[in-house]
Amino acid sequence: MTATLTHPTEASNRSGTLIRVAALDDHAAVRAGLEAIVSSAPGMVSVGSAHDEAELEWLLQRTDPSVLILDVHHPGLHGLALALRLKRRSARPRIVLYSGRGGELLTVAAAVAGVDAVVAKSDSERALLDAIRDANRLPPVPLSAQRRAAARIDPADHAVLAMRLAGNSWAEIAATLGLPVGEIADRAAAIVIRLTAAATPVEQPPRAR
Repeated sequence: MTATLTHPTEASNRSGTLIRVAALDDHAAVRAGLEAIVSSAPGMVSVGSAHDEAELEWLLQRTDPSVLILDVHHPGLHGLALALRLKRRSARPRIVLYSGRGGELLTVAAAVAGVDAVVAKSDSERALLDAIRDANRLPPVPLSAQRRAAARIDPADHAVLAMRLAGNSWAEIAATLGLPVGEIADRAAAIVIRLTAAATPVEQPPRAR
């Protein structure tokens, strides 16, 4: 277990006003950079970082972060599929997708997954910190992007995509389609994986100030 806890006293003060931030990334240098960026910003504290999903679970149970910075791809793990699972839990951190991949298809995939904000690794530190402070910044999805996304997924999932982008909950979609909520979540996971694979990678690490 290599997950790190930072500022344990502040992290345990869950009733405070600090924004508690955790990060998941498989590169140690990226995790260190994110922790440095967050720790230098007023009003927020890094509660730790994790290398994989098992470490993240350990970290979430001990720190209850208000915001999770999440990369898309890890060995054996798909970040947006993980975001889907996290958003179905009772304690849901706001999720900032921090990725070297970008473009409209990724925004569509993030919206389906329930991600709250998307920041490219090539964006400025200010953009990342602004997204952490207000992780409700997912831009609207243009109709042209919705059409491009629909062309890349199974036609049987078009209704799931359309209703999710319209803001319907999993329960509402399941009730409308007459399917179990778990099956809707599985179909949504297939959508986000296909759309994320279509994004163009442009990897850049974060820069600590």
